[in-house]
Amino acid sequence: MDQEEREIRIKLRDDFRHYSSKCLKIRTKFGGDKFIMNRAQQYVHDIAEDQKSRTGKVRIIVLKGRQQGMSTLIGGRYYWLVTHNEGARAFILTHDGEATNNLFDMTQRYHQNCPKAVRPLADTSNAKELYFGGLDSGYKVGTAGNKGVGRSSTIQYLHGSEVAFWANAAEHSKGIMQAVPNARGTEIFL
Repeated sequence: MDQEEREIRIKLRDDFRHYSSKCLKIRTKFGGDKFIMNRAQQYVHDIAEDQKSRTGKVRIIVLKGRQQGMSTLIGGRYYWLVTHNEGARAFILTHDGEATNNLFDMTQRYHQNCPKAVRPLADTSNAKELYFGGLDSGYKVGTAGNKGVGRSSTIQYLHGSEVAFWANAAEHSKGIMQAVPNARGTEIFL
C-alpha cells in the first residue's frame, strides 16, 4: 500500500461523513444513491461526535419526526464502526418484525455496495446477522416482542428503534440495555 492509499484509508476510517459519501449507498425515494447526510443527520452526527470527544461514549435519545433518516444514519454509523474495529458488536432492536427486516436490509445494502477495497469478508450473512470473522466484529438485529432478546450479550453499539412501541420495554431495559458496558467507545441511540 503506497502513502496515498494509506491516507485515503485513514480518512475513511476516521471520518464517517467522508466514508458515508464514498462507501455507503442508500435507497432514496427516487432509487439508489450515495449516502450524503441531510441537515437532521448532520445535526445528530455532530452531537454524537461532540459527546464522544467529551465523554468517550455516546448516549442519545432522538425525538424526531418521520422520515428524517435517523435509522439510516445510525445504521450506517454502526456498519462503519463494526467494519473498522476489532471485537465490536452492533445490535438493532426494533418494535416489530417488518421494521427489523427493513433496517437490516439497509445494512446488507451498505455491505453489498461498499467498495471491495474496504469491505471486510462476511463469514456469516443471513437475515439477522453479518459477522466479520477477520475482525471478530458483527451486526445483529432483533425484535422487541421477544423478552430475552440480547440478554447475555456484550454489545458496543445499540440502536433501539421505535422504543415507545416495544412490547416489553421494562424487560428490555433490564437485559439489552445492560448488555452495553458503561465504557469508552460504546454508543446507544434510542
